[in-house]
Amino acid sequence: MPLVRGEEIAVWGDQHKANGHFGTEEKSTLAIAGDFKDIPVIDISGIFSPDLRDRQAVADQVRDACVRVGFFYAKGHGIPQEMIDKAFDWAERFFELPFEEKMELFINNQDNYRGYTPMYGSGKPDIDGLANANEAFDWGLDSKLNDDPEYACSDPYMKGSNVWPERLPGFEEHLSQYYCKLRDLGRVMARNIALSLGLSEDSFEPYLTHPGCSAVVAHYPPMDMTSTKLGLDPHTDNEFMTFLAPGKVRALEVLNRDGQWISAPPIEGTYVVNVGDQLQRLTNNLYISTMHRVINHTGEERISVPFFFSANWECLIDPLKQLLDPDAEIKSNNVSAGQMYKHTMMALHIPGDNNPIFQKYLKVA
Repeated sequence: MPLVRGEEIAVWGDQHKANGHFGTEEKSTLAIAGDFKDIPVIDISGIFSPDLRDRQAVADQVRDACVRVGFFYAKGHGIPQEMIDKAFDWAERFFELPFEEKMELFINNQDNYRGYTPMYGSGKPDIDGLANANEAFDWGLDSKLNDDPEYACSDPYMKGSNVWPERLPGFEEHLSQYYCKLRDLGRVMARNIALSLGLSEDSFEPYLTHPGCSAVVAHYPPMDMTSTKLGLDPHTDNEFMTFLAPGKVRALEVLNRDGQWISAPPIEGTYVVNVGDQLQRLTNNLYISTMHRVINHTGEERISVPFFFSANWECLIDPLKQLLDPDAEIKSNNVSAGQMYKHTMMALHIPGDNNPIFQKYLKVA
């Protein structure tokens, strides 16, 4: 079925985010937001404790990080390092495939934007016409990864299946297992987020019965120090929260309110966790979805594996009533989680439609 492009893209994107004060380029009304020089490290192992005091101790640190920075390092997360390492191994094997074979999974041919993004196939093109200096493979919620028997995977924006390379047996199996493990972690973390907001720990559970999570393996080649090319444009993530396995190469940078790009180097055994647009809006802009970018001037090849934990696709993303003044009226933007994701991906992948090198691979109008 041909994709409908153009008018639909504007529903969720930079203009909408700016109006909602997403990121730190738009100054928050909270003086503390964006006021950081480094990114806190939090041992989150207490979120698994049966003792409320242990869970609350983590929640207090999470609240500070989410209000002030929008990012934190999470150690004690419980994901086996061997499982993380194998995801990186499979990523390397995928990116070593011939270009023509990877383009059989061209993401612009998939209505739900799953599959392969070639180098310079996403982002905002520079004056040279080239966009983000990375290649990637996306997968996410579909009928095979759904764990809610009541859900038919029928969201109008995000219905469809994942696509997988035929020549890498074991690739789908491991990345699917990894996906499910991170989804479990996200659900537990969401309970702690609720606790950090002074809410019942189950407050987000109606939003997460079949979370529309997505995951990516990404490759960033080293860029010349004199180059202004970015691996990934400044952006905010549109989901509930992100768990990034950053690998071993420093490249991620986070923007504070003074306009300084703060490096977020990998810390062994941790995930980089950040607030997404969904969580910022659900908390009525209390927790901040902070602008960040990737720029690889290390001279090394970089692989990263972000996992985007999302609300159910059909959920409208509006502030929680519990966090508003009793007399406040919620002005719904009538945008669902699935719509937010789809429109973000459509806008992100415009270069894949317009670049002459990629157009011969397009199978959609």
